[in-house]
Amino acid sequence: MRPTLFRVSVLLFLLAMLGCSYTSVGHLQRQPWILNTEQGLEMRFWNFLYIAESSEGKYRITGLAMPRAENLPENLNWINDLRLAAYLSDDQGRVLAQDLQVLSGLPLDPGQGVPFTFTLRPDRLNRSASLQITFGYNMTLTPHEHYLQQDSAVAEPSEGRSAVFFAHEGALTKI
Repeated sequence: MRPTLFRVSVLLFLLAMLGCSYTSVGHLQRQPWILNTEQGLEMRFWNFLYIAESSEGKYRITGLAMPRAENLPENLNWINDLRLAAYLSDDQGRVLAQDLQVLSGLPLDPGQGVPFTFTLRPDRLNRSASLQITFGYNMTLTPHEHYLQQDSAVAEPSEGRSAVFFAHEGALTKI
């Protein structure tokens, strides 16, 4: 009977902890939510140029993610995987709504960028709280389109450099 009581206690503790967790972007660069105004947000590997709009309880963000070529390896110019995210948060960094766009198999072109559209649907908003916007990403860069499909012996990088580059900036789950 005691092992069952212990298991129930652990289960209740875990459920309580999950109920207290939230998603935070407090560690990321954020900007105030301003409607119908061109804005830009600079992150470590991407610049986000965007316009925020609102209608019928939905918040839409359209824009262009521009890679910061000066911070990226020169020889890696293929985006094998890119996950862009937009986060609507309160002034404390607590995420109120988020959306994700998944892309793969495209050239890394600093002059062209990657277009995006996000639709954010917050469950509820505090009218007095100021809203903020930020972005996140996961990206994997390789030298060319077929690099990860090559035989591993052929795909070894020269001079000890990695031929795959991964970068991440995104929300955290806090308890």
